[in-house]
Amino acid sequence: MTAYGSLLRRLLEFTGTKLYAAAEEVGYDVSYVSKWCNKDLLPAPKTAHSVDAALGRYFAAIIERDSQEADFTAAFPQARGDLSLERRITALLNSAYEASSHHREAPCPAGGLDLLTQRHEMLGKLRDLTPPKSGPEGAVVCTIDLLTLLESRDLAVLDHLFRAGEVHLHAALDLERFQRNPDRSLRLLYRFFSRHRDTFVTLYDGAGLEREGLLAIRDGTAMLAGLDRWGELDTLLAAEGPSGARLWAIAWARLREQPILLSPARSEDMNRNGYRTDFYSRDQFQFFSCFGFEFLLPEAACGWLVQAGAASGLDSDRTQDIRRLFITWEEVFQKRNIDFYLLKSSLLRYLESGELIFADIFYQMTPAQRLEHLEAVKERLLGNPHIRFILLDDDALPAADQPFLSAYLNHKKLFLKNPSAYLTGKGPMFYTVQSEVLIQAARSFLDSLQRLPGSGVYSQEDVADLEGRYGGMLYRMLTLQEEL
Repeated sequence: MTAYGSLLRRLLEFTGTKLYAAAEEVGYDVSYVSKWCNKDLLPAPKTAHSVDAALGRYFAAIIERDSQEADFTAAFPQARGDLSLERRITALLNSAYEASSHHREAPCPAGGLDLLTQRHEMLGKLRDLTPPKSGPEGAVVCTIDLLTLLESRDLAVLDHLFRAGEVHLHAALDLERFQRNPDRSLRLLYRFFSRHRDTFVTLYDGAGLEREGLLAIRDGTAMLAGLDRWGELDTLLAAEGPSGARLWAIAWARLREQPILLSPARSEDMNRNGYRTDFYSRDQFQFFSCFGFEFLLPEAACGWLVQAGAASGLDSDRTQDIRRLFITWEEVFQKRNIDFYLLKSSLLRYLESGELIFADIFYQMTPAQRLEHLEAVKERLLGNPHIRFILLDDDALPAADQPFLSAYLNHKKLFLKNPSAYLTGKGPMFYTVQSEVLIQAARSFLDSLQRLPGSGVYSQEDVADLEGRYGGMLYRMLTLQEEL
């Protein structure tokens, strides 16, 4: 513990002050004051004097209120007697800070610890971090709330870590913070997942991890970050070699104690323990598609897909899974409540290319098959009044919100599908969400998209109008493609 931390703890104990009260007085989160006392960290040099002055004023007021001046002089004999009580306490804190800072600036042994307090040094250290090697076991471990990472101006420099290929990130998510503004929080997370589609992300409940501040790269550098109330860097303790390995192990162990909120999944994971069966046994579905349209296919499409699966090397068990899923969907589409969300651009792209992904099968519908698909959509829509299409205008979405992950929801389950993984062979195919907070936020967010400018909601009642307006044009476009 630093001389500064030891003195601060003694002053807190002498005055009977709670950490949160001192934190409120100096304008810092309680976790940072705790680290000054217990974690060998210090306030940033640019704010240290104002912190000491505020603490001197606060402690002096308590001591004078309780008439403890004589007791203070006996307990802290090193304090100058020719100054006011407030200035005596402030001077004590200043001296302890200087002594601790001087000690910390001493050269660190190789593979040891390095405390950084200057902003340019901290940002430089973060920028120089070497991206992790590919691997499934906790390559990057972060107990700092992921939303804080995404919103912090300083921590944005870490983005380069996730552009290095198949990176596995294990991170905390503060659900309390998420719920303060679920719409904005969900947008931030979705943007991150869409931007880094090759990255495998596992999110853990961040409750109880608020004071950890650990960011560690396996076989690399580990860091203990002190952040101010705005999520910007206050101090940064960097550890390499054996010290870094120890911090990585601590961070990894702390995260694995927490409940998982979201995790990557493979196709076999989606079938294991009846996950898909349970998903489709429910009601109130919302399907957000950003690639093709694999729903409401004609009956003949099952044979096309099975044949394509066999040709691509799928074994008989996997092709049987395709048959079962196709039959399940047929039953769901007959009478369940379903909202399909489609971007105009992705719908037009599908009609033009015919590319879709059903289960694990990437398939390109011929123009004739696309016409058959349109007829099947019309038939299903006329047969089930509980099906709706929400057509979204791309221009109404911010550029940062352009979607790359499809979402499948009901009121109890949510999973994401990553078309990029099928097309490039990189990244997770799916994410499964285990948090009810995230599921309900996603449902509310999709509901809100219906109110976007330029968007339309279409149901059974609109079939005749839509067919009259667009049917002839689509028929001519697809038949012309077939002839070519």
